[in-house]
Amino acid sequence: MFHRMTEAEIAIRRIRDLRMVAVYEFTEATSRDENRPHGTDPERDGCTAITVLHGDNEQLTMSELDPHYEDLVARLFELYSRMEDTDQVLMNAKTRELFDSGRFTEEAHYQRAFAERESVAMPAVPFDSLRIRMFLPLAEYVLKSCCELLNRKASIVTTRCGWRGRGSITMNSRGTDTLHPVEVTRIRDGEYRIRIGDWPEPADAIRIDFVTDSGRVDVAFATTRGRLSGRFGYHFSENGVEALYEATHEDTQIYYDRETFSGEPFDPEVFGETVGLLPEGFHFPFVYRLPWGVLYTVAKERSSYRDVVKTDYCSVLLFEGAGYSETLSWTIVNNAKSQVVLRKNSVRMERARLSDGCYQTFFVPEVTGASGIYKSKLAGKYFLTK
Repeated sequence: MFHRMTEAEIAIRRIRDLRMVAVYEFTEATSRDENRPHGTDPERDGCTAITVLHGDNEQLTMSELDPHYEDLVARLFELYSRMEDTDQVLMNAKTRELFDSGRFTEEAHYQRAFAERESVAMPAVPFDSLRIRMFLPLAEYVLKSCCELLNRKASIVTTRCGWRGRGSITMNSRGTDTLHPVEVTRIRDGEYRIRIGDWPEPADAIRIDFVTDSGRVDVAFATTRGRLSGRFGYHFSENGVEALYEATHEDTQIYYDRETFSGEPFDPEVFGETVGLLPEGFHFPFVYRLPWGVLYTVAKERSSYRDVVKTDYCSVLLFEGAGYSETLSWTIVNNAKSQVVLRKNSVRMERARLSDGCYQTFFVPEVTGASGIYKSKLAGKYFLTK
């Protein structure tokens, strides 16, 4: 199906040949927003921009603050990698090192192992059937937290998993059992919406928005009538996790807290079958356990090419109870001399453990920043492995 494209998207798609490419840094042009997952190093102030000259003197300039910046980067790397004579493109030495490094970046990424395998025509089991198992623990956590925020004592009696993202929670409050239907909907890659019905009153409901991106997990919740709302999020780094919690009731803030906590060593023998949900070829030193039981882990590998340092990141969200994981990988290419940084090679991968012990892997078809081998051989395909 077609979707309405912006002028920027059309301009990027129209780039067919490269005449000149310049990558440069506006030092102290802007400060990083800690809530913005994309862009360059959040500890630096500055802004990377790219200018490309192509076709009949057509020019396009974007900075990393533009929502389609990563699409432009992916397009330029893709065109550059296809060229037999890259010297035809006018570049300064620092920019050329960045783009030359892109060639070996594609070869080094773990996705190549799947590109050499044969995909299956149809999935063995719909991933949709796992959604309720993935998010029932989060729904329980939010429901109990909302009760506590309103000073209502409550306990979970039972939970039931249905089909296609539907289930229910039976809760006891004030001596009465109440049934609350739960529905999970996938909005887009890395973003889900959960609805808990009949709370705090029979005609009301709680809506939960769950979003995960590179190095972050964010959850926002609100009752349908808007009397109670809040959010909590987790920012992962090499030093641990920084968590933020806040809630508002009838336009008055009733809760605010920050905390940090460390991960636990990731021991394959301890986590057993969960290890099979991880992508191969990465070493995951620590795993972080979020309050509702979901696990998060991240790996980092670094290599160099002349003055360019390439760092591959791989973060995985593990839903142990559902036998399911979501992997987000990306690459940061950094010129040590100029401090210019590019992000490329984004990958989103889903994996489920099947009843026969095999693992089903799916590569999400539409991913911002995806390029090269991902687009040509993996996007939208399923693979079965033991």
